[in-house]
This record gives sequence, C-alpha cells and structure tokens, in this order.
Amino acid sequence: MPNKIIILTTGQPSTNPRMVKEYQALKEAGYHVKVYYSFWQKWASDADSILFGEGEINKTDFVLVGGSLSVGKWTYKFSKILQKTYQIIYNKTGFFKEASLSRTTTHLITAAKNDTADLYIAHNVGALPAAVIGAFKNKAKAGFDAEDYHRGEYKNQQSKSCQQLISIENKYLIKCNYVTVASPLIGTSYKQHYSLQNFVNINNVFSKRFLQASKNQKSGSLSLFWFSQTIGPHRGLETVAKAMNLLSEKCQLDLYLMGSVSVGFDKELLKLSGGKNIHFLPPVSPNRVFGIAAQYDIGLSIEEPFFENRNVCLTNKLFTYLLAGNCIIFSDTDAQKDFLQAYKNTGYLFESGNVKMLAETIENLYNHHEMLEAVKNNNLELATNELNWEKESKQFLTVIENVLANT
Repeated sequence: MPNKIIILTTGQPSTNPRMVKEYQALKEAGYHVKVYYSFWQKWASDADSILFGEGEINKTDFVLVGGSLSVGKWTYKFSKILQKTYQIIYNKTGFFKEASLSRTTTHLITAAKNDTADLYIAHNVGALPAAVIGAFKNKAKAGFDAEDYHRGEYKNQQSKSCQQLISIENKYLIKCNYVTVASPLIGTSYKQHYSLQNFVNINNVFSKRFLQASKNQKSGSLSLFWFSQTIGPHRGLETVAKAMNLLSEKCQLDLYLMGSVSVGFDKELLKLSGGKNIHFLPPVSPNRVFGIAAQYDIGLSIEEPFFENRNVCLTNKLFTYLLAGNCIIFSDTDAQKDFLQAYKNTGYLFESGNVKMLAETIENLYNHHEMLEAVKNNNLELATNELNWEKESKQFLTVIENVLANT
C-alpha cells in the first residue's frame, strides 16, 4: 500500500504553483496525496476552477478549510473575526500564538490531527504548526517548504508580527524531518539560525510541457513583460517606468504588466513613464502565463532588496521566462547575481534602482537585435536541458523517499 502524504497550505492552488508541482510529482510517483488549502482571493478561485476543470489537479484530492466567499461563507466570515480576536489577545498576553498566526491555522491543525498520514508537508508558515502537530499526533514525519526567507519579509525584525513568526519557526522548524528551500541563499539565511537542520534547495522551475516554441521578433520594436499577483509599489516597476522616459525617440517600446493593479498605481506608472506604452493585463491561471510571456521579448526579474527576502530569493518569474524563451533583465540582488554567474548567457544585470543603467540596457538590446535573439534561444535550450521540473523533481522525490525510509 502506498504511503499517504498530506500537504497543508494557507493559500490556494493558483497562488502556490510550487505546492501544485509537489502534489503532481508525488501523485506521479505513486503516493496517495491529499491537500488541505485555504481561500485567499476570488481571482484565485476562478483560476483554481480552471486547474480542476483541465485535470491539472484532481479536485477530490483537495479540501478547502476555513470557508470562502462562495463556499462556507459564514465559516469564512467567522474565521476572520476569530483571528482578529486571537490577534488582540496575543498582542496583549502572548496567548493564542498559533491561532492568531493566520486565518486558517487552527483549521489546518484540526485537519492534520484528524487525518492519518505518513508525512505532513507544510507550505507557508501558517501551515507549519499543523504539519508538526499532525505528525506528532499520528506518529508520522513532518516537512516544510520555505519558498521564502520568511523573517526576511519584515523590515523591522523587532516588530510584534515578525517576532511571532520567528517564535513559530523556532518552535516547529527544528521538529521537521526535512526543509526544502527555493533558492541557495534562502537555505544559507536559514542555516544561520538552525545550523543542525538540513536545507535542500529545490528551484522554482516548471515542467518542460510548458516550453514555448522559439519566436523571432521583428527588429524595430521591443516588448517587455512582468507579472505577479499584484501590480503595486516597491516591486521595481517605478524604476522601469522612469527608464522608459529616458529612452531615445527611436526606441519603440511596449511594457506589458499582468496582475491585479493596486488602486491608482497604473496612473502613477503612466505618469513616471511620460505617457509611454504601458499595457495592463488581468491575472490568469498559472499554466497560461508561459504562452503569454512568449509573445514578448524580455522578461523583467526586477526584485528590489528593500527586504532581505527579496535579496535572497529566486522567483517563479525568472524560471517562467526561461521556458517562454525570453531574454531576462535582472536587478542585482545577491541571489540573481549568483544565478547569472552560474548561467552567464541568460540575460543582463543592472543596479537595482539605477534608472539610467536600466534605460541603457534596454536601448542596447533594442539596437542589437541579434544579441537579444541569441539570449532568447539560449534560455529555451537551458530550460529544455537543465532548468526544468522533470529534472528538479527527482531531487525532491529523493528527499521524500529518504524521509519515509528513515523510520
């Protein structure tokens, strides 16, 4: 009988493609897998419906906890009120640390305790207590996927919320049988605090089935692409808009941004760009992003290191651009500098926040079309042969096999 594995997350499938890839790899390897997930946003529910409908994930394996705007509406509303109550109590007394962590942490703990499995895997810190508590209750193993350096998502490390997160990690991370990380520097950062824990790097790569056909764009125009769940400030987009305003008149450029736009931010970008061609695209199902990205020349991987996490992470964007055959423009975070050092012909680096340097990089690619095409073709080849989930998933499955075998 195959081992049973439970995945727990405070997000939805469409907001956590890394979790979906793990689920798919485990299913294909013959494990019995169940996912307890949580409502986050309405657009993600629409995107989830596409994933379920297209058979990307089996709906019977996924269980919503804590309700949503459309399913279990009153449970959802009550859980929001309850979490706020717990937060008030925690801030005053220190009690209900786990319950106040996220809206569905208590729901996930209950699910994990009541559903027997051989391994419990947490995605997001809000699910970490559930995996460890479920494993302890059912005499099983626990694992955690650190897609980010979570304490590095806070500017003020002494804030109440950051200290709460650190306390949760200190309590539960050391009880995990393994921890996977989404970049080498995330592992290095965590190693400073948990020297005895084994951190295994699993890159945010995607399946080769999303590989796009090579498309040579005509010279005389240039298109840039960026996507995220939210199009908002402090993501480097202000720098891009300002750089567009510095380009020579002959440089015909279009910028395409995909995601939910923060109120008023579209007008701010248009103003910063001097009214240049900026197009806003609605968010789509994760599987559709590759085909959309492939329509453009350059993918923007422009993390700004306001927070330490942004300095050490390698995002889904970067690996999406490879499969889409985009040339990549990188901001000079430590993680991206290391990546470009390892994979030298994937794109071009500029100093984060340096508007003039970014404008010069864009103009140089506009003026040297053959250089742009060479990088695009290189990235398709790299995604085909090395940086893909077919290869990376083998390392993930080895981790799982070793943990389950070590009784």
